[in-house]
Amino acid sequence: MDEKKIAPALLSYVNDDIVVTPYGHGHLVTTPMRFYDGDRVTLFVESDEGGIRVTDQGTTAMRLHMAEVNIDSPSVSEAWRHSVAESGGDSLAAEEGVIGARGNAQHLGRLVFAVAESVLRIDQLRWLASASKPVPFRDRVIGRLIDIAGSHGKVTRRASLPQKSGRTRQVTAAVAEPEANRIYVQAVPQGDSGRAVEHCFYVFSHADVPRERTLAVASGSRDHWPVDLVNELNDVTEVAFYDDPDQLRSMLTTRLAAAR
Repeated sequence: MDEKKIAPALLSYVNDDIVVTPYGHGHLVTTPMRFYDGDRVTLFVESDEGGIRVTDQGTTAMRLHMAEVNIDSPSVSEAWRHSVAESGGDSLAAEEGVIGARGNAQHLGRLVFAVAESVLRIDQLRWLASASKPVPFRDRVIGRLIDIAGSHGKVTRRASLPQKSGRTRQVTAAVAEPEANRIYVQAVPQGDSGRAVEHCFYVFSHADVPRERTLAVASGSRDHWPVDLVNELNDVTEVAFYDDPDQLRSMLTTRLAAAR
């Protein structure tokens, strides 16, 4: 192969696989780098005292917590510190579970990839966890919502969804604040004799919020589900499939933008 084609090919791949989305007072940058489960590393970029600040908004620490890694243990804390230090740069730090870097705007690319590299190093600390039961599907969905929303404070677990009767029903999570702008999300795993589908259909069909502020996240891909069950859910809400993370990101960000 012509060696002169290698660098352009790599640059083209990186360029085509980066997604930048306006979010709050900054931007979410989705990188080509991926966690062990296929989720892409997404960072938050914002202006900061004449320069820029790049952070993971604490999502890496949340992922470790969901994997039942005790991030306060001495061994994990030390490994965390070394993982950040090995990425280099005086501007890189990890404070209160947030991995971030500050610097001049002209160094944006270097800062983003330094933080992303550190995030992936720290994500490997999940192997320090003792063998445990698989992470429940609802928690995996919540983790992905946090990755997309970019902040712990934007995702409310076990949220109360208003019903037309005046009562409330619990759903997996709600994204965004204040409550008037919330997007309500229900995780729908396969199995369980269809009860998860029935629950999702019931709470959303009686919801006292517009359809555009609800979303179902089904496990697997569309090919894994009977057409009639998907059609049933589509009667009351849109359905995103967990194995298609870009679809979920698109549906959620569209709803968040419309709700503002």
